[in-house]
Parts: sequence; C-alpha cells; structure tokens
Amino acid sequence: MSVLECAKRRPKVGFMVVCQKLYPFKKAREFANIAVKELEKRGLSIIASQETVFDIPNAQRIARELWSRDVDLLIIFIGTWFEEPTLIAAVQEVKDLPLLIWGIPMYLEEGVKESTGSLPAAAIVRVTLEEMGRKFKFVVGLPSDSETLDEVYRYAKTASATKMLRRARVGLIGYASMGMYPATFDHVTLREQIGPEVVHVDTYSLIKKMDEIPEEEALEQVQRFCERYFIEPDVPQQDLVVATKIYLGFKEIIQEFSLDALVPKCQYELSVDYGAVCCVPLSILADEGIVCACEGDIHLAVTMMIFHFLTGKPIYYGDVLDIRDGNRLYLSSCGFAPLSLAAEPEKMGIGKHKFYFRGLRSGITLKPGRVTIARLEGRKGTYRMHIATGEALETELRQRFFPATEIALDGDIDDFIQNLLSQHYTVAQADIKGELLELCDLLDIKPIVT
Repeated sequence: MSVLECAKRRPKVGFMVVCQKLYPFKKAREFANIAVKELEKRGLSIIASQETVFDIPNAQRIARELWSRDVDLLIIFIGTWFEEPTLIAAVQEVKDLPLLIWGIPMYLEEGVKESTGSLPAAAIVRVTLEEMGRKFKFVVGLPSDSETLDEVYRYAKTASATKMLRRARVGLIGYASMGMYPATFDHVTLREQIGPEVVHVDTYSLIKKMDEIPEEEALEQVQRFCERYFIEPDVPQQDLVVATKIYLGFKEIIQEFSLDALVPKCQYELSVDYGAVCCVPLSILADEGIVCACEGDIHLAVTMMIFHFLTGKPIYYGDVLDIRDGNRLYLSSCGFAPLSLAAEPEKMGIGKHKFYFRGLRSGITLKPGRVTIARLEGRKGTYRMHIATGEALETELRQRFFPATEIALDGDIDDFIQNLLSQHYTVAQADIKGELLELCDLLDIKPIVT
C-alpha cells in the first residue's frame, strides 16, 4: 500500500452499544453518539449500528453485520449494566476480529454523580474474555475524555495495521545474503502468526526484465529523477541509466506479483556479478510507497511494513554500527535511504557508491526529530520485537558517503546492545512505541523494550 494510500486510509471500526432496558439506556446512547463523533474527528471511519443491543439474537445479528463490513476492529460500548451472555454471544460471532471493550464510569449531572451501571458490567466482561483467551483492549472513560479517545484511536490504528499485514505480499528476490541466519524465516509460521505472504522471485527474472527495458524508456525516467532529486556532480549518466533499469525491473515485478514490499538479495549477484547495487532504486521505490529492505532480510522487511502501516510514511533501516557518548546509537546502511527523509534535500541525495561496489547510493542523513526503532525476529513460539525510542540528531554521513542517522536513546545504550536481535534495525520518524506494544499483544510477539 502506497504512502499516500496509507496516509489516507482511515482505520475502519465497527461500533455497537449493549444495554439493558431496566437501566438508563437512553443516556448511554447519548454517550455512545458523542463517542462516535469524537472518534470520527480523530480520523477513524466508524460504522455504528443505530440499534441498541438488548438481547442475544440482536447481539449476534449486529455483530455479524459489522463483521461483514470488513471492519478492522469491533468496539463494544457497554452502555449500562446488562447480563453478560448477551455480549459473549456477539463476541463468539466475530472470533477473528480484534475487540475493544469500553466501559463508562460515573458522570456528573446537575451537580450529582450518576451511573448507568456500565463499569460493573465491563469489569465482569473483562475477566471473562481474559479467561476465554480472547484478545481485547479494555478502556474505561467518558467519551469527552481525551486520553480515553487517544487510547481507542491508537488501538484502532494497530488493529488496522494487523489486518494490512495479513493481506500484504512481500517479494523476496533471491535469498538471505552472506549467511545471515537472522534474515532467514519460517514461511508457514510467518504467514500464520504475523500475516504476510512471501513471494519468491529469482534474481535472474529481475536481470532479464532489466535487459529488456529500452534505452529510451530508461533515459526518460532518468530525466524525471534528475528533476526530482539532488544528484551529486560526479555521478555518471550511465550509472543513472543502469539504476533506472533496476528500478523499472523492480516495478514490473511489483506489478506482476501484486507486491507491497520488496527484499532483494543484492549481495553478491547484483553488487559483484552484475556490477550495480540496487540501493537507489530501492530508495526511490520506498518514497513511492513500496516498503523496501535489502540483503534478503525478511524479518527486517516485515518490521518495516509494520512501521509503514502505522505511520503512512517511508521507512528507513540501518546497521547498528557505532555507540557514542551520551546514550547515542549510530545507524547506517550501505546505501539505502528514502530520499524524502533527507535532512537537507537540496544538498544531499544520489551519489556514486564508494569503495567496494559499483552503482549508486543514497547519500543522506535523516532529519532530526522523534523516532522509534525496532526489529522483529524469531519463528513459531519465539517471535519477539526489540523496541526503543529516542531523538534523532544532526549527524554526518558515514565515512563521508553513506546514509546515516544518530539517535539519542531514551533508554540505556548498554541495555539496548545486550538485547540486539541482529544488525539491521528499522527507523520511523514518529513515536509509535504504544502502537507496537499493542501489536505485539495482538500477534503474540514478545516485546523487549530498552
């Protein structure tokens, strides 16, 4: 899903209200209507049942109707005290949907604290669902409470991301590079527990497509890149043409296999045998909304997809290369970085690859600001995600050439290093720690926060 589509996609939420007629259900309905309006203001697409649920048949029917609208999350707003089997009947109809149970506390009316009996009913539901092993979010608060609304919005974003993961397709071109065990994956358990389908494409298929691209088409695309990005003056025209053919070859593969993410091996089939790295083509595709990782690292790519779905932004990754005074972590890739993330786009962009390999690199440092970094790793029964937050600082290109970011961690740098899950870590220019923790809970991933 493209950056634009991710940014525009409003999490789709079903909303049903459960009450009992012996209690002030009309007041509860007023609260529910306020909640719907406030959540829509925050950016959720709410599909709210206009019926109030009072009995089991209606609970089952309304739950099924909301499920059929392809919602990401079902909010069950507990309006008053009610008999619990009514709600459980609804829950049993939608076993594959994330749930949010919303109870309301006492409220002030004409100077007197009043109650609909919602919170006692919610308390009973909470423990029952827990004992049933059902995944759910439990919130208590009035619909005018901004913290409660923020909690609901965040969980809806997370539920939406988990659905997009289930429908995502990752293109693996080649396999994991250079014997990196953590980059390998278990296809069945990744699909079953985390969600994405991995589609394997041979490197030869890419090279064949590149060789079939007409020179004129490549030159036209080069001109568009020159208009869009800063290009260092020593970049040869022929290198731009080759990089553009890799880019167009990737585009054909993405279209042919309906891919949302791309993970080529690169080392050493492209970098040495073919003589052109794919750093810049991947960097540009990332700006266009295709999540791109490298070196066949599927766990990295899935982490990047999660970040992309939660933020709607292009996502960077870097190798853990240095630790510095002041709890600072220095990350740099060998040439990949979405060019739109550049701290100074008018002065940094596409450059020649240096030292070992031919081709082009993204030569940018990332913008300063709040960031989240993480990595998913594991297989069935061992999935975990290492999560940290911090502040990206102004920094220098690695060895004067390669993309980089420097992060002042909120946590302890030694603690971070002792919990490393590999060298590749994902970076988002946003604070999404809360959403990641919710996602870990939904997908049975062990979070490691440092």
